[in-house]
Amino acid sequence: MTRREFLSAMAGLTLIGIGGYPFVRRWMSSQGPLSLPSPPTVAWNGNIKTFRYVIQRGPVTLQDGTRFTGYLINGQFPGPELRVQEGDKVQVTVVNQLDQPTTLHWHGVNAPSPMDGVPGISQDPVLPGQSFTYEFIASPAGTRWYHSHVYEMEQVPNGLFGPLIIEPKTTPEPYPTQHELTLMFSTWGYKPGAGIDYGMMGNTGMGQMMGGGGNLSSSNQGLTHLVNGKIPTSLQSIKVAPREKLRLRLINASGTESYLLAIDGGTMLVTHTDGNPLQAPRVVSELYIAPAERYDVIVTPPRSGTWYLRSSLAGQESVRIPFSTVGEVKSSPAVGANSWSYLITGSNSFGSLPAVNHSVQLVLSGGMMMGGAWTINGASYPNTSPVKVRTGERIRLEMVNRSMMEHPMHLHGHSFAITSFNGRVLNSPLIKDVVNLKPMERCTIDFLANNPGNWFFHCHNLQHMVGGLATVIEYKDYPLPHVDKWM
Repeated sequence: MTRREFLSAMAGLTLIGIGGYPFVRRWMSSQGPLSLPSPPTVAWNGNIKTFRYVIQRGPVTLQDGTRFTGYLINGQFPGPELRVQEGDKVQVTVVNQLDQPTTLHWHGVNAPSPMDGVPGISQDPVLPGQSFTYEFIASPAGTRWYHSHVYEMEQVPNGLFGPLIIEPKTTPEPYPTQHELTLMFSTWGYKPGAGIDYGMMGNTGMGQMMGGGGNLSSSNQGLTHLVNGKIPTSLQSIKVAPREKLRLRLINASGTESYLLAIDGGTMLVTHTDGNPLQAPRVVSELYIAPAERYDVIVTPPRSGTWYLRSSLAGQESVRIPFSTVGEVKSSPAVGANSWSYLITGSNSFGSLPAVNHSVQLVLSGGMMMGGAWTINGASYPNTSPVKVRTGERIRLEMVNRSMMEHPMHLHGHSFAITSFNGRVLNSPLIKDVVNLKPMERCTIDFLANNPGNWFFHCHNLQHMVGGLATVIEYKDYPLPHVDKWM
């Protein structure tokens, strides 16, 4: 499609689709207060957990013989799992032995703003030869992760990331299982400065735009897919017994790629979104997971012998994790299940949204057809206008994606509730910190301004973020301004 055809199509959409629904406030009424996540931290339980992370460059050899110089944490690629309990005081001393600045961001954790790891917005970068100690109370419980927030397209895919698991302070678990396993998906092999726009895009031309992001395909541009830092075909089979319940913590640490995961002949029970428990778990046949999203699922062996958790997107045939049933599984009729979507808990096109103090409209656009820059309301970061809030306010972000690529939008320092999606009000709002918008999709997310500071809000396709698809949530009553540097 030429640029002229694209602009003509956008003009048509303004009239027939987006123009009739620029934002939800024109046709959705508001009623009552919204129940949002409570204060950002829990009480300190008296325990202190200390860690020392030495960050340096070092050789990495993948299982297919590929060699490169990666970013290592304590000699590991990717970084080690950090597992603590909700309420622990976590102290992580980062020792920077690189020749460039770095930071660590505690993704999904309601850390204080100076500990959030975004240079120029919440902290100064950790310079070469220096060290910095991050300190925060571990909360909320759930599947979180950590990663660098400096030179992200270089440092993150090359190893500066790892899982962060915060175990709940109350027992037992709401969904008990016999075993659990963390599976962290990532991609390596990005070409710097090559003019390639990595990430998930439509593969059906204008049908993709009009359909609101139906079929997607992998960017499939020479990337190597990894699971827990290993090539999937080299993974040892994970052994489980018949009827045994296995909890999988699925983390998408890819810089750009989404995955469409399914189990051979089986289903998954989704219990948590971005580490937060659902009001009621949902059985699904397949699960779409965008960059930075996390899902906890429970699986049981669907059959005897070997079976796989695999991605069915074109270009991701290598993404398959082997399992082996130790014993005989009695055959049972297949259970009907839907694909995962944000609307799976039920929705209503005539519902009412909860009351908030004020709403902010954000139009996501740009990309290669628009000169390469990515924009929010027509501006690229750092020229985007900050969203200014006050402590205690309930804020609504009304977003629409007017681009040809998907955008997983992540809010730092807060969990939010997805309250509507594509014009439908969710009966049970999903509590998350990432919401993914495919081409022409729209949503509302609501959050409580309960963690004063300066907070990055950006696309977690790291290439889009570096290209300008970002802004800042700025508390008016916070004394330190953000300075827009070290992006």
